Amino acid sequence: MSTNYEKYIVANQSLIECYASVPAEQYSAMSNSEQQQVCKSEANTVAQFLKQGQVDFKAILAERIAAFDAPKE
Repeated sequence: MSTNYEKYIVANQSLIECYASVPAEQYSAMSNSEQQQVCKSEANTVAQFLKQGQVDFKAILAERIAAFDAPKE
């Protein structure tokens, strides 16, 4: 099971890799509106974690406590 924090890290890594895949010259040649669309899906995924409070301290702590309370296999 992946925690929300682990999923957030993966989402951030995907965003970084997406931006790294776009050459600086190509990005600079784009219009502002085109630049806004680069890696938009990845950026939205990261933003959703933050907007929904899934990676704040309270949420991470709640996940950790739930893991301790989960039945052991």
